[in-house]
Amino acid sequence: MARIRTIKPSFWSDEKVSLLTREERLLYIGLISMADDEGRFPASPTAIAGYAFPFDELPNNRVRKWRDKLAEVALIEIYEAGGLEYGVIPKFRKHQRINRPSPSQLPEVPLFHDGSMSRDGRKS
Repeated sequence: MARIRTIKPSFWSDEKVSLLTREERLLYIGLISMADDEGRFPASPTAIAGYAFPFDELPNNRVRKWRDKLAEVALIEIYEAGGLEYGVIPKFRKHQRINRPSPSQLPEVPLFHDGSMSRDGRKS
């Protein structure tokens, strides 16, 4: 199903976004578009490249490096479920207006013992 996503003008001056290369910023915009209505997306480099860069021949290690930088600056979080990698944009619903949201078909982000959703213990 086609989804409309919005990139706010403040995106370009965001402190976290300023830490990214041009390619990493483009990937982040691609992930915003790729994410379902709950902000989740398949996070394997192959799935990401196939969606965000369908006409480019990019090595998986390059896409993984860009994806991991987004996680490092806390714009996305990566998690595993059933042996597969998934990602979530933590404050997705805060920044996206979803008309008639659909429930995610992807696994939920696992909660850790302290109630956080992040691997490093930060609250989302």
